[in-house]
Amino acid sequence: MVRTLDVLLGGNDRLMSTRVHVTDVNFIPFDRLDGPIRAQAKLRYTPNAAPCTIHPAEDGVVLEFDQPQRALAPGQAVVLYDGDLVIGGGTITEALTL
Repeated sequence: MVRTLDVLLGGNDRLMSTRVHVTDVNFIPFDRLDGPIRAQAKLRYTPNAAPCTIHPAEDGVVLEFDQPQRALAPGQAVVLYDGDLVIGGGTITEALTL
């Protein structure tokens, strides 16, 4: 059986996301998130953290970034900070494009 693969091409704007769904979330200073909080997210190997709001979701959290982020994809790790304090992390399961 021969399998085919579709490759979709698009501009840079198709790589930008303002929201991601994160699962397997572990918080350090608390057990669960009861409401939205502000934080900074480090994505992949980037040295700079991206300001965001963390919203609780039924099966994890949703991160809503202040500025669109490039090339976020399922399987990538995200570490959450409050200043220099690590508050948790998880795995991206879905990136919502602009």
